[in-house]
Amino acid sequence: MEKVTNNEVVDTEIISVDGEQIPVFEGMGEAEARAVKPILQDFVKSFTEKPKEVSTEAWLTQKLAAELPEQTPEEIAAMSHEIVSSVATFDENLASVNKACAEGQTKEEWFVSKIREHYSAKRMEVTADEYGNYIANIDRAFFQSNKQMMRVIHTKNGEVSKNFNLDGFIAEQQHVNDFNAQAALEGAEEFTAYVKGPGKEGYNKNSFDIVIKDSSGHIVHQYQSKYGKDAAATIRMLKKGNYDNQQILVPAEQVEEVQKAFPNKTVTAHIGGTSKVSTKSKALTKAEVKRRQLDAQEKHLIKAKGWDTQSMETVAVNLAQNAALAGYTSAKYAVGFHIAKKVWDGEKIDANEVVEVALTTGADAGIKHATAGALTVAVRRGLIPMLAKSTPAGIIANIASVGIENAKILFDYARGKISGLEAVDSMGRVNVSMTAGLVAMGKGASIGASIGSVVPVVGTAIGGFIGGTIGYIAGSKVGEKIYSGVKKVAKVAKEVVTTAYEGVKAVGSAVCDLASSAVKTAGEVIGSAVKAAGDLVSSGIKAIGNFLFG
Repeated sequence: MEKVTNNEVVDTEIISVDGEQIPVFEGMGEAEARAVKPILQDFVKSFTEKPKEVSTEAWLTQKLAAELPEQTPEEIAAMSHEIVSSVATFDENLASVNKACAEGQTKEEWFVSKIREHYSAKRMEVTADEYGNYIANIDRAFFQSNKQMMRVIHTKNGEVSKNFNLDGFIAEQQHVNDFNAQAALEGAEEFTAYVKGPGKEGYNKNSFDIVIKDSSGHIVHQYQSKYGKDAAATIRMLKKGNYDNQQILVPAEQVEEVQKAFPNKTVTAHIGGTSKVSTKSKALTKAEVKRRQLDAQEKHLIKAKGWDTQSMETVAVNLAQNAALAGYTSAKYAVGFHIAKKVWDGEKIDANEVVEVALTTGADAGIKHATAGALTVAVRRGLIPMLAKSTPAGIIANIASVGIENAKILFDYARGKISGLEAVDSMGRVNVSMTAGLVAMGKGASIGASIGSVVPVVGTAIGGFIGGTIGYIAGSKVGEKIYSGVKKVAKVAKEVVTTAYEGVKAVGSAVCDLASSAVKTAGEVIGSAVKAAGDLVSSGIKAIGNFLFG
């Protein structure tokens, strides 16, 4: 099973909880939860005992300094301020979207209005192209994460896929883009490679990841892509499936060892390059896939030019839908709540009345500050491998805030205050309001990419554990109520998730069209942006092979 670092999520273990198949992400399992638990307890206890005359930010600064002595006073102060301001923004946005929805507005409409508001404020600082690319990068990262989660949900015979490979998705994309660019340069345009999407052939259990088709639409080659951290991890993933009639695509340095494990299969580091299709993509190592990901995210090598108000708002609508979908998925696979249950099960708990009041009245800003501070300490100490040690404190604060809000929603559902559909919709609103706040951070492409790659997947596991743990700190009865809400809401969420994904794909096609039309010259790289939102490679990629893949 893969270690998860630097926002990579590569493989999962599947467990059964009350008959429900739950993916457990390595890097935030029971061992990590037990290591983080005492830090959370300590921070919450310290907060509830702080003198009233001491401000939350002053307390948090002092507490972080004591727990992270290796950080400078300036770093600690900045960290504390970022946590407090991020929680305040989160709470303001959540109240705003809830008010808007109560007045008949949709969360997507609310989100677009926030994007308009934020861009108007930043217009003197950034161009339309810079801001359009920024929100599009976040949208693409969210889409990739959601698409991978749908691999778990949309499987043949209702079984749960054991792969959750964001890094592998990037590898698939690169191979397809590279092959199509090379085919155009070589005049071999009768062959086109595709990453398979959900539908009759794609995303079913054991279905292929990449196909090469001829001009008549006939499949010439089909591939299963597996990009484990090393050959042993890749072999383990391959042994979980049955990939007859598929070539195995792996990192270049792993071909020889994987081939030994599967002597009767064709194991390759590229697509194409056969007697039927001479054109081939360039082989990729595991390290190169990561580098290309960072290039795309941090250096803006994947861009769309020509953004205007209309196109940015179209992307904003899709981003809102992708954010909501990630929230619905949290309801379906609330793995962190299950971990919290396991960690706290059988333990005598002295109920904390301050925490219980926070969960029942909504006056929970201080608890969010405390949990965000605890989570920041755990991340900086390397106790949660799912998150890079350098993850911004603002993003960590948002993950903690989402976990606590979701716990409150599940608590209300379990007590009969809201219906299952209302609970799922509320979790979607929480994610949308959070995303609006993160977009406002606007510190560049790397922040945009980390939002998309951290929040939908990693945040599901960590946020759930935070919410479940805070529930148990409030007392066994509260914790158990929240957990009962988790089990019940999962059944409601499955149908909502499926329906919502169809909407995301539909709007994604519009984004794809906008991106394609934005390609003005052969030197403008749009292939990956189009692929992240749709199923076809833009014709604009035909002459850019050497530029992107040289």
